[in-house]
Amino acid sequence: MTLYVLTTFQQFALFVGVVIAVGCVAWSLVIAPRAERLVAESERAGLVRVERGVGSVGLLAASALVGGWLLRGIVQLMAFRDPFVPLGEDVSFLLFDVFWGTVWMGQGALVILLVPAFAFARPRVDGEGSGGSWWAAGVLTLAIVASLSLSSHAMGVESGRPLIVTADALHLLTAGSWIGSLALILAVGRRGGRPVYAAQLQSFSPVAVVSVTTLTVMGVVLAWTHLVTPSDLWTGTYGRVLSAKVVTACLVFALGFLNWRKGLPAVETEEGAADVHRRAAFEVSVAVGVLLLTAVLVHSPKP
Repeated sequence: MTLYVLTTFQQFALFVGVVIAVGCVAWSLVIAPRAERLVAESERAGLVRVERGVGSVGLLAASALVGGWLLRGIVQLMAFRDPFVPLGEDVSFLLFDVFWGTVWMGQGALVILLVPAFAFARPRVDGEGSGGSWWAAGVLTLAIVASLSLSSHAMGVESGRPLIVTADALHLLTAGSWIGSLALILAVGRRGGRPVYAAQLQSFSPVAVVSVTTLTVMGVVLAWTHLVTPSDLWTGTYGRVLSAKVVTACLVFALGFLNWRKGLPAVETEEGAADVHRRAAFEVSVAVGVLLLTAVLVHSPKP
């Protein structure tokens, strides 16, 4: 039971950290440039204040990823441990003789490098920043997403493995660009003032549409691959958890659609912005439940 809880917790921590890291990168490289074109020159200082906040959140996410990565190694060793073999032999075999160990060590280098990348990406108080550090953070985050897919259920398929691993990576990447970006805007986006907040939400909207579409398609591909028959959705543990995840995700989609249709047109008013913020906060809260179900799903035996 302890191992099950630890495994779920470390997977959840990794997913949350990656989703937030992806959201930070998507905000800086996609949303912020679009928002900058929507606000007046006098409002751009507010966008810089938001960027500092995004960089700080990214730094926290990267630091949490280091902890999640270490815990992942401990949990894997606990599951692999043979009490009749010296600990050193088990550690050596796990790290150097199996593919999981190679991926885990590479993942560790990536998450450690992500910490200074986000630290240098934050603009200084005078407004000067390092665009190169944001691109470096983006490359590192993309590689971390790929490393998670290389040690997921996607690696267990018998045919079409590169396609399924890519689908798994895109599934996580688009979840981050949607929910991670929205969570950031809610957390630090309002410190730039209402016009900057509205510009961020307007710039986020097309990102969300593309992300949700890709997320849905990749989710269908993965479900089709991992399930044997449709009845697996309700007859086995894996299928029941997947079904719960799909239902919860549909609720998140519905909340996002409602906010897009009803909230976005009124976001530039004080009352409209407050309504959007309230609905979006509920959307993100439900999405956390999806991540928790995903953490349970990834270490559940497939049908």
